[in-house]
Amino acid sequence: MRRDTELLYRREFLRRSALAAASVAVIACTPGAVTPSASTAAKSLTPTKGGTLTWGQWDKIDVIDPALTTGAAAGEITQNILDTLITLDSEQKPHPALATKWTIEDGGKKFTFTLRDGVKFHDGTTLTSAAVKGSFERIMKPELKAGAVVSLLGPIDSIMTPDDRTVVINYKQGYYAFMLQAWRYFFGIMSPKYLATLKPADVATTPVGSGPFMFDSRSPDGVVTLKAFPDYSWGPETFKNRAAPYISTIKFRAITEPSTRIATLESSENLLIDEIPEADYARLKTNSKYTFVLSPRASHTLGFSMNVTKAPTDDHAVREAVNWAVDRQSIVEKVFFGVHHVSVGPLSEGVWARDDTIEKMFTYDPAKAKKVLDDAGWKLPASGPIREKGGAKLEILLATFRSPWTEIAQAMQAQLRDVGIDLKVQVMDRAPYLDYVRGYKHNMAATSTTAIDPDGILRVCYDSANRVTGSNFANVSDPALDALVRKGQGQELGTAERRQTYVDAQKKIMEILPYVGVMSQVRVEAMAAKVHDFKPGPDGLTGLPLNDTWVEG
Repeated sequence: MRRDTELLYRREFLRRSALAAASVAVIACTPGAVTPSASTAAKSLTPTKGGTLTWGQWDKIDVIDPALTTGAAAGEITQNILDTLITLDSEQKPHPALATKWTIEDGGKKFTFTLRDGVKFHDGTTLTSAAVKGSFERIMKPELKAGAVVSLLGPIDSIMTPDDRTVVINYKQGYYAFMLQAWRYFFGIMSPKYLATLKPADVATTPVGSGPFMFDSRSPDGVVTLKAFPDYSWGPETFKNRAAPYISTIKFRAITEPSTRIATLESSENLLIDEIPEADYARLKTNSKYTFVLSPRASHTLGFSMNVTKAPTDDHAVREAVNWAVDRQSIVEKVFFGVHHVSVGPLSEGVWARDDTIEKMFTYDPAKAKKVLDDAGWKLPASGPIREKGGAKLEILLATFRSPWTEIAQAMQAQLRDVGIDLKVQVMDRAPYLDYVRGYKHNMAATSTTAIDPDGILRVCYDSANRVTGSNFANVSDPALDALVRKGQGQELGTAERRQTYVDAQKKIMEILPYVGVMSQVRVEAMAAKVHDFKPGPDGLTGLPLNDTWVEG
């Protein structure tokens, strides 16, 4: 573990806790709403063109290749460069983007898209069906190692291009859920001229798309600059401004340390920042210099996957005891200022088919946790506070790499120690973290995956096939669960039958207990008051492309 990183997160955790103890409760806000300070007078403003938006991002910007982005920060950039076939509104309804219409046939096995006329890529190339085929087939090439995105793309059998304006995607089995993935930046369409410059394993470092902004440069210190695409005129109907964007330039900089990130907002170095710390939101929410956008993140409940094949979390009793021992409400209120919401089941608030009855399965009950461990043979020795069984201490190794999981883990340490579990928190950088957890060297690892539909969460996180791709961090292999999450792929969207499939899958997961859930996250984006019309996307993790956003003065 890097000692400097550990101390950094420890200071941030203590800062939050101290502020929380002295703070009043955070006001309730409508999810996804823009929250100006109480003193800001309502006024009607007309968007103006020009200006530069400086954006401090919460996560590292490793690569901006749509198929290989490892975090939302890179996705924020990519989705402004690339257009997708469709877009989705806040009600999860698909709308035309690069495709003007589509049909779904043969039980969800055949998707036919008609492409929009007159679309040009940033290099002047015309959009044709070959560009769509090339972009999707690149993702599927084994050399690219885009396993997680391949999983979302689904079991494609073939992609056909009967003419320049028609794309036909054939699946080996019904995959209605493709329409719930096709809007995501992973599946942005790149220029065929640019794709021709790449070998199968090459990373797209300067992607060329047809989106509202063009890649301009990446500085030696990591600032990614985008410029407005002046010829853009095919924005989706979900935007007010369907033509070229108002903003001339966007500059993205990764600032992973929370207190540094908020300092850049207060100094006006950045006009917008991601993931404002909850303590700072409580401090600044009434300041007229700033506005805030709060949006629930549709995802796997934030918490930790538990490796069901590595001792001691291979013991169901240990996994159950952890779930009883965690004081979720205390963590949400004292560490995160009540901004987020307690969550027990695998699906966060805002995900379709979430089974709310699961939320009552576990409460904070350390006495129950102790009894479960006692009954399973994990006994407290006379020599210390950590339980033992067969000569082995009850030590759990938890790997994490960023907020808010690091703060959650540190809060859990004392809670688990109270019931005789020694939780060892290892804070790592992203790349070694991913190598570590994909090698299943951990007992616990941060839950991952954001999606508005359970297919993009439960199948990605728990299908045994995804142990190979490394997205099944719990290393679960359960035939009954596999059958359920695969069945849901082929069922028509929105039906009662499909809902029941995912309710059954959630109940099966709660039998296995391959994770401990803590909270549904509400993301808080902070910006200078002169930034207008920034809107969160339907999953709450990234903002929409910045067609409508503008900077005053």
